[in-house]
Amino acid sequence: MTCARAYGAGGQGAKAARALLAAEDAVTDTRDPVPAYAAASGPVAATVASHMGKTLTAMKDHTAAERHYRRALTGRAPGTYRLKHGLTMANLGRSVAGQHRYEEAVGPIVGFMARVVSDRNRQAVKEIQAAAGRYRKRGVAGAGSLKQRATELLRNKA
Repeated sequence: MTCARAYGAGGQGAKAARALLAAEDAVTDTRDPVPAYAAASGPVAATVASHMGKTLTAMKDHTAAERHYRRALTGRAPGTYRLKHGLTMANLGRSVAGQHRYEEAVGPIVGFMARVVSDRNRQAVKEIQAAAGRYRKRGVAGAGSLKQRATELLRNKA
């Protein structure tokens, strides 16, 4: 996955795609047990799906990224790995926004982030706040109220 993400970030789409397929094959290979360190951030399939989404986001394939982020969210039991869940929701929101579905992109994320305290989630809310400000200037419906919700959330977490 690390190799795929590096290729994706470097604009080497064909190499990234091959590395993604290899990672997907590795996840489905059940001949060897999963080492404990590989499962530290949650179920391996969900973690790999999240990283696949990140790679595809870097490659600007927002539709495929959305599919993998959704798979990552459903791959973790509800109420577990809340930090990872929140960050995956933020990434999902970015991929949905990349498809110009702005209102759908971030509404649920802000509500979830209110229940998770971490610097990484706080940074994600700041990014949502900034994006909502840009969308409001473009006249996107709901962007102003979303920016306000994000601002209030950051104020309450300060």
